[in-house]
Order: sequence, then structure tokens, then C-alpha cells
Amino acid sequence: MRLLLASALILSLSACGLWQRDTTEPPADLPEFEAEGQAERLWSRSVGSGGERFLWQMYPGIGEDLVVVSDAAGRVTGLNPESGSQRWQTRLDNARISAGVGIGEEIAVVGTLDGHAIGVDLAGDGERWRATLSSEVLAVSDVAGGLVVVRTNDGRIHALDAESGATQWTALRTTPSLSLRGAQRPQITSGRVLAGFDNGRLLMLGLNRGNVLWETTLGISSGRTEVERMVDIDGHIPLYRGAAIAATYQGRLAALDLNSGEIFWARDFSSYQGADVDTGSDVLVVTDAESHVWGLDPRSGGDLWQTDALRLRGVTAPVVVGSHAIVGDYQGYLHWLDLEDGRIVARIRASSGAVVTRPVLVNGTLYVVTDNGQLTAVKSGLGGDE
Repeated sequence: MRLLLASALILSLSACGLWQRDTTEPPADLPEFEAEGQAERLWSRSVGSGGERFLWQMYPGIGEDLVVVSDAAGRVTGLNPESGSQRWQTRLDNARISAGVGIGEEIAVVGTLDGHAIGVDLAGDGERWRATLSSEVLAVSDVAGGLVVVRTNDGRIHALDAESGATQWTALRTTPSLSLRGAQRPQITSGRVLAGFDNGRLLMLGLNRGNVLWETTLGISSGRTEVERMVDIDGHIPLYRGAAIAATYQGRLAALDLNSGEIFWARDFSSYQGADVDTGSDVLVVTDAESHVWGLDPRSGGDLWQTDALRLRGVTAPVVVGSHAIVGDYQGYLHWLDLEDGRIVARIRASSGAVVTRPVLVNGTLYVVTDNGQLTAVKSGLGGDE
């Protein structure tokens, strides 16, 4: 059985006896900072019932002139990206949504706690298909090449036909008896699928047949206890100049060749949120397992800066845009960090709930989902910083 550990990681992996004083380190207080620009909220609206942050891995699907999001109870809603106004809503029967939304080719796809992937028509015409998979859905890719790729709790990757939901192929890697709650979202790139697994392996698969193009061990399990041996690849994997930059929990951060899986560089690191990088700035930003945020050289992995100002605040993977990296936290705040030295230069509260997943950036707008069922659109640039 998998154990729900992500919430404990935010505070500590240590346990206290029944009659012992709780000495768990609390999250850092909201840090003070000197503002260098003004963050702007564009709109915010309730999208339905929120979900527990570590069970409900919800990210909005962004299509042409449409934002699609789902609540935990099975309501899938299409919104105007400019105003947040509702265009349509579909209520899925007997669907406890756990992951999504994947979008593309006139369909949106969500996954459920009961092991179903469900395709919903982007025109608002309701449910198109429902596929029964092997276990609970943890992550859903966007739709490309007529396929959507779904990760389930038992370590399987399922490629489904976007028109019918029929399974085209399945890939499996052994799942350890103990692992973090969560999964890396499969990434479709140039007719291939990049997928990370709980055993510390990173795979590149052919999109059409699921054949293994390369497989690299990124995290090597070690230690005396099952907790010490966890090496999950769960976070966001950015692509940078022909390389994928991936991290494991209690393992390594590494840059790998997209064509061969060869490791260009690697360093000891622990992250379950992942990283982001912008080719214009040449700064790799990564959130570690204690919510410290690091700025690294993406060509070598060398240190540029590090900040612990947001320690244990449940910080998301960053979004790097322009001269800033933007992260969300467990109190619903977004923080703008300067790429030169990591100092916080702006902040805004998207909602009173925890930010569920890494914000989605499209056309200069960040779309942020929080666990109280709010979707908020925030301008990624800062007023007054031009």
C-alpha cells in the first residue's frame, strides 16, 4: 500500500510519541520584503468543491480562448480566460476527481479516485467517454497526436485514444511499497512521452507504441528504512536546450539528453516539486523538499543562490518568466523571486486556500488552483517594473 506522506513532508518526517511534546518545526512566517513591483489579480472565481491538497492534483487546462477546470466532486467547467465567466458546465456522475485537466483536440480529460479517465467535450456537450483503468489516477497529460497519457497509482502509464478512450498501450515500472503521494505529469514532446516513476527511473517512450526509447536511473534507493529509500520522481521537469532537468526525492537533480538519456551533469538533491528554467535568463530554479528555493546554472548544476525565506511553507515548483521565478504556498500566496539573487520582490494572495499544483502560465497570465475550490488568474508581470 502507498502511504500519504506529502503532507507530513511539509512539516517533518519525524514522529512524536503519544505523550511527548510536539517539537515539529512550524512553517516559516510570511517573510517581509521590499516590494519592487505590484502583482495584479485579474479575476477569481469558485469552481466548485475543493479537494484535499495531496489527493486533488488539479491544474487548469488551457485551450484556445477557453480555460477548463474541475472540482473534486465531478463538475467540469469551461471559462472565459479573460474574465473567468462561465461558458458551460458538465456534471459527471459518480466521479470523485483526483487529477487533470488534460486538454487538446476538442477534448478535456480528468481522472478519478476510482480509477477512471473521463473525456469531456470542449464545446460543452458533456461526457464523451469513460475508461476504466487499473487504479486511482494521479496525473493526466495534455492531448497530442490523438492520445492522452494517464499515470495511475500502481505505477502504470496508460495511453488512451482521445476520441474513444480505448487503451492503446500500457507501460509499467515496479512501485515501491512506500512512496510519496503524487506523480510526475507525463509530458508529450515531439512524438515521445517523458515519464518519471516512484523507483527513481526516468523513461522516454514512443507516443504511438509505448516502446522504450531510453531509460535512466536517476535516484538510487539507499538507507535502512523504507522512508530513507524513497526516490520518487514527482515534480515538474523542464526542457532546456535538448535536455530534460529532473529531480528525485532524496536522490539527485540531473540534466539528461532528450535523445539518449545520457546524464550531462548530476548533483545530490531532494525535491518532489521540481524545477523550471528560462533560456533567456539561463537560471534554473528548483524547489527542494524543505521549500528552500535554489537558483542554479542549468549548464552545470552549480549554485547561483539559495533562499530559505519560505522554508516548510509547502512551496510549489516555480514558474520562471522574465526576470522572476514565481511560486505558490500553503496559505494561497504567490511570491515573485528575483532571478539574480532569489530575494522576494512581490507577493499577492490568490486565495485563502493552499495552492494545489504549480501555476499554469499562458500568454502572460498565471492560472492558480487552490484547495478551497478557487481558480484565480494573476498577471505574471509586475506593474511598475518595466
